[in-house]
This record gives sequence, C-alpha cells and structure tokens, in this order.
Amino acid sequence: ISAKNGINIEAVLEDIVANVPQPEGDANAPLKALIFDSQYDNYRGVIVFIRMMDGVLRKESEVLLMSTGAKYKVVELGHLRPIGLEPCDELGPGEVGYFTASIKNVEDTNVGDTVTGAANPAVQPLPGYRPAQSMVYCGVYTEDGSKYPDLRDALEKLQLNDASLTFDPETSVALGY
Repeated sequence: ISAKNGINIEAVLEDIVANVPQPEGDANAPLKALIFDSQYDNYRGVIVFIRMMDGVLRKESEVLLMSTGAKYKVVELGHLRPIGLEPCDELGPGEVGYFTASIKNVEDTNVGDTVTGAANPAVQPLPGYRPAQSMVYCGVYTEDGSKYPDLRDALEKLQLNDASLTFDPETSVALGY
C-alpha cells in the first residue's frame, strides 16, 4: 500500500473493518475508564483523555479517581477528532474521548488510573496501574581525565549519605534519585 500514492487504501480499510474486532465492554456495568493522558487548559482546567472500558459516562455525573479517591462532577465530555475536541452527551464502552471536571492540577489525573462512578463505583480498578516514580539520571564526566579518581571518590562519599544515589564507576558515573 501507499498512502502517498493512494494505492490499496480501500483494501486496508476493508480489512480493518473485517478483521479487527470491536471493543468489548458492558454498558450496564459500573463505569471503568482508563486515563491515558491529560493536559491543562487555562479556561477549562485539566482535560482528561480516557478510553471507556465499561459503563457509560454522562455529563453532570460524579466520577471518582480510584488512585487518589478524589471526586469530581463532569462538566464536559466528548470525542477526540482530528481538528479538535467534539462535545457529546455520553461516552460508552470502547469509545475514546475526554472529559473536564474543573480539576485544577494535572498531577491529580495519573496516567493509568481508573475513573469510575462515585455513586456506583467499580469494585476493582483496571489492572496494571502503578504510580509513576520520579527519577533523574545524570552522567557526570570530568573535563580533565586525570581528575576522574577524585570525582569517583567524592561520589562514593556522597553515596554513603544518600541511599537513593547509585553509580557505576566501571562505565560512567550515573546518579539516580
């Protein structure tokens, strides 16, 4: 195929329709949606991007973020479109979309977290969520190669004071917090 030349595009689309199964989910089950991204908007607060697994999300419904226990009232929701966000009244199983709920901090919407209904919450969150651990890696090298032993000695002393500090003097000096 070639999208640039327009060759066999219809055949690929037909093959996708015929062979890729539709998303599964139960509209009558408690709401479960996966947060896959979020961004901050100065006028709307945090825009949370979700994939619906079970249940139905409606405007004005109250949602619960399972990792933090925070509750919010949905102000707007909709679909992701190539030219922007398109509001709608509800999102169902298998749909990908967004919602806003006057959330002030992006940190409150963790990627991988489960959004559920506050009135009828899901018993278990979606599998696989783990809080992200902040890490900083840094390579440190001396400008003058003859000073490397001094740098190594200084970092070994620093490592005694900080258990989260690690480095490998055999390859390069790497710090991790």
